[in-house]
Amino acid sequence: MRFHILALVVFLFAPPLARACDPDELNAHLTTVCRAALDPAVAVIMPLRVHASAEEDTAIGLAFARAAEACDTGDPAIGAAEAVRLARLAGRIEARTGALPAL
Repeated sequence: MRFHILALVVFLFAPPLARACDPDELNAHLTTVCRAALDPAVAVIMPLRVHASAEEDTAIGLAFARAAEACDTGDPAIGAAEAVRLARLAGRIEARTGALPAL
């Protein structure tokens, strides 16, 4: 019972963690995380753009633009999702054309 009371007191009087966080520093870290997902996917797909169809090339450009904007604004979920789309598209282009993996 004492543990529950102590936990309640600590919970009520402890300062919220959000006040201790620097928003600019947090956004910088989120951008770093987002870029860590996006940059390898871009490095793989850019050499394959010569093998892409016009539709695939447009999709690559749009996905990269959305991902770069998401990373720069601190939304790593969107950036990571677009990075996955780019990597999948790279795999499809490699499989269709017989291109060697760009790794």
